[in-house]
Amino acid sequence: MKFIQIFKDDKMDEINYKDKKINEIKIIKYLSKISKSQGTGDIKKLYTWEYENSSIICYGWYDGENGFENKHELPKSGNSEFIEEDSSVKKIYGDIFIFKYQNDNYIDISISDYSVFYSSQYEDYSDYDSESDIIDEDNLSEEDNDDILSKEYEFINNDDNISELDYDNNDY
Repeated sequence: MKFIQIFKDDKMDEINYKDKKINEIKIIKYLSKISKSQGTGDIKKLYTWEYENSSIICYGWYDGENGFENKHELPKSGNSEFIEEDSSVKKIYGDIFIFKYQNDNYIDISISDYSVFYSSQYEDYSDYDSESDIIDEDNLSEEDNDDILSKEYEFINNDDNISELDYDNNDY
């Protein structure tokens, strides 16, 4: 079975777990053994996301010392049995481990699989509202329109905006 280790500097590695008898207790012991950076206390199942008839599971440490925070930002809306904060804002310490669980079994997850899942979570929960960033020019008054054009003209014709790269004085 393959899973992902996310180091505190946000680098990732795929780990092959060769033991055929997989259970959560054995996995937690193994994760503690292979982690390069740890938080305080025992490693725990932190968050779970439902995705395409399976679960993506995050193991790690939810408490730790300053400087040991993991830089990886988890996807939004992870479910936790004991953490109240959203998965995207909760500080996680030390290494993070990502597993995929389906039909009562842990199954392989690669970095590319996690990337697809991660991207889909941000597409599903996008806060971006493109309509609010577009100026409706049809509904602008003539005065507002003149004001915008005036500011654009001032910017374009301001000598401070001319860069030193306007002329290429190199001999080729």
